[in-house]
Amino acid sequence: MNCLIAASFVIGLAFMSGCEGPEGPQGPTGPAGPAGPAGPQGETGSDGTPGVDGNVTCLECHSAEMPDIIQEQFSRSAHSSGAIAVDYAGGRASCAKCHSHEGFLEFARTGTVAEDIASPGAWQCRTCHDIHQTFEQTDYALRLNDAVTLIVDQTVLDEGNNNTCLNCHQARRGPGEYDKYTSDTTFTRTFTGDDIAIYENAAVGPTGSITLNATSDTLTVVFDVPTTHVYTSSSHAGPHPAAQGSVWAGKVGITEGDFYEAHRAGCVGCHMGPESGHSFKPKEENCQVDGCHSSSKQDDLDAFALRAEAVAEALEAIHAIHSDEEGYHPMYASLPRADWNAFWNWAVVDSDRSHSAHNPSYAEELISDAEDALGL
Repeated sequence: MNCLIAASFVIGLAFMSGCEGPEGPQGPTGPAGPAGPAGPQGETGSDGTPGVDGNVTCLECHSAEMPDIIQEQFSRSAHSSGAIAVDYAGGRASCAKCHSHEGFLEFARTGTVAEDIASPGAWQCRTCHDIHQTFEQTDYALRLNDAVTLIVDQTVLDEGNNNTCLNCHQARRGPGEYDKYTSDTTFTRTFTGDDIAIYENAAVGPTGSITLNATSDTLTVVFDVPTTHVYTSSSHAGPHPAAQGSVWAGKVGITEGDFYEAHRAGCVGCHMGPESGHSFKPKEENCQVDGCHSSSKQDDLDAFALRAEAVAEALEAIHAIHSDEEGYHPMYASLPRADWNAFWNWAVVDSDRSHSAHNPSYAEELISDAEDALGL
């Protein structure tokens, strides 16, 4: 090769080498290759813990014997026997929510009872219990088990299964239902029959009057109610019988302070414990479950009952209430506010019917305030 050709060849190689461009982008990934053969099988694991038989929870209530046991217990309860005044109030639209099976069901469906009920009946299993909503946990299918707003002061209570009870077992009226007049007022009422003897010495206020007609069959009473007094405007005055939930929450009496420190076992723990079931009758043995009480509190309850009785006797002496073979009853009356507050606090304790058990510190405060007002 002559020198000219060799030089040209070298120059060409240099030229080609100096003109090489940058590396281009990576191309797309190609298709996956075929899977390799399966590896050897691993060792067998140990057995897991057996699950709970799905029927066990159901059989707590739906065994062959349990329905009969529950029905027998329930037959001994006031709810089943009609002692919740079915005949007296079960058909009234304003009362049926709590006084009849039909009323409770309508309230559960619609939030109200629209009309009177012609043939009300006592409570039964299906009053409280509906169809189960879940089978994954304990579900008693209670119809009204959401949080409850108390009627008197709109306090919201959310106490689990106790909510069903709280719908009815609460006050219907507060003291403001009666202590509401901002100017001096008078009220005139006439009484006949047995009421004449009850009201011939009525508490009529500073300038009230009592007049028996010429034939002695009608008593006319004028109640003078200045702003220093409170007028009891009904012979059924008070928070309403069976106001236990309001007492339990410490919400309906006339006193200062927060007393929501009631028995945390609640309605269910005390009234449906092992010794009570669906009879709802509290038993001392229930109080000793889970270490709640190591000994009986009956002495404390009896002592409180005696104090409440002494307050009642003092109220009868000032004609705020009267007594007969069935017990004590409120009277139409114009009372100084301190005396009337004592009457109200006694009425709260009386409507609770537990001799302080539902909320001991609250009941103690109410009865102590009444004792102080009445000089006991």
